[in-house]
Amino acid sequence: MRTISRHEPARSGPRPAAALLYAAAALFYLVFSALLLVTTPPYAGLDEPFHWQRVLQIAQGRFLAEELGPNSWGGPIDRASYVHMLHYVELIQKHAPVDAAQARALSDHLATLPPRDEVVPFPSSASFAPLAYLPQAAFTAAARAWGLGPLDQMHAGRIGNAVAYGMMVLAVLWALPGGRLVFAGLALSPFALQSACSLSADPLNLTIPALLLALVWRFRVRGTALAPLEVAGLLALSVALGFLKLTMAPFAAAVFYLPGAVAGGTRGRIALTALCLGLALGIALSWNMAYPFVPGPYWGTAADPAAQIAAMRADPLETLRIFATTTRDWAIMWWRDGYGRYGGHPPPWSGYADDRLILAALWVLPALALCDGARRRDPVVAVGYLLPAPAYVLLVMAAFWVGFTPVGAETVQGLQGRYFLPAQVLVVLALAAAAGPWNPAGLRQGLRLGLFTVFMALNGAALLDVLAAWGRLWVPASGAN
Repeated sequence: MRTISRHEPARSGPRPAAALLYAAAALFYLVFSALLLVTTPPYAGLDEPFHWQRVLQIAQGRFLAEELGPNSWGGPIDRASYVHMLHYVELIQKHAPVDAAQARALSDHLATLPPRDEVVPFPSSASFAPLAYLPQAAFTAAARAWGLGPLDQMHAGRIGNAVAYGMMVLAVLWALPGGRLVFAGLALSPFALQSACSLSADPLNLTIPALLLALVWRFRVRGTALAPLEVAGLLALSVALGFLKLTMAPFAAAVFYLPGAVAGGTRGRIALTALCLGLALGIALSWNMAYPFVPGPYWGTAADPAAQIAAMRADPLETLRIFATTTRDWAIMWWRDGYGRYGGHPPPWSGYADDRLILAALWVLPALALCDGARRRDPVVAVGYLLPAPAYVLLVMAAFWVGFTPVGAETVQGLQGRYFLPAQVLVVLALAAAAGPWNPAGLRQGLRLGLFTVFMALNGAALLDVLAAWGRLWVPASGAN
């Protein structure tokens, strides 16, 4: 039976400088992940309190949330771990530093109490499928089985997320025939790495679509027919996309870019695309119909999905105008938010790295992509990945326009930069595929390695800003509370 490895595209061994940079990137991941895991205060990451409740639920073996009322889902979770989270959220909302020693003492005390569950509503995370929380929940469950307290359980969940993210990034880098350095740089950017070292569901929502995109490009370069296991892998990834956020399901359509020689002829290509996309969309729509959470009413934005959809139908051009205006006014802020942000609570428990680092990274990233092509230019991947990027942005905006923004608003509300990281993956891979192996090769290779070094230096400098901010808020001295 044929396998991926037996039909890997021919490659020469990596040059010493490139190999050294890959090793440096791995070291970067290990060092900064460890620092973030140690330094980030409990539940201080973006939306971590909500993610923690879903992680606890799954760690206790409850994969499906219970309906608790209109637009409300949740269920029983460990009370000690829930109380520990509430205590620190309350402290954080007082805008004061958190005492690390007191956090440990409270966790140790709660660990001595008899086990008890409490029914809690947390619809913003309970409505999500469990897939993106499995790494966190698995490590949390192991910590619970070991008899560790809430603080160590939370740390274990973060470690599980970081480990899974690192493995998925390695898988994407292995699969990519080009664009490896630019993807590594983006995957190790400050906010992406912070998400990986938190309880967030974002890491798998980023890396699973990226792996499918990488495999499609890889199979195109190889040019031989898919083996049965490779077809099964594409189908498995499509199923996984269905169990992520609803906006991830359309990424399954990337299978359409496989040529007939790879996908079993024109009919085979159409059938495989229909099956992959059908699985992803079918699962995603079924899950969202089972858990039809509308964020606007929950967050008190007065959103009215039915009225908003009616307004969109009545005047679609006006909706597009608002989308365009929102993009014009907020595009740079979305980059700033998705690259240099830290925290998820009111200041000082949230903020940004130095804007000079953030804006420099915005220019270096596409330049790196244009120097990071594969052995041959691939116009199909270039166009096929670039065009869906704005479509994905429009899809995200439409979701927040309908489910979060009140009728009559002049801008789409609730958007955050992290929502557009998958679009950034599409853009940088498209640029790398379009660039190919341009000449002179020596200049291209020098620019590639130099720009990657610069981008990673910007990543590191921004992360040092983040770590310094956390160091001021997560203090070992007693009495800080």
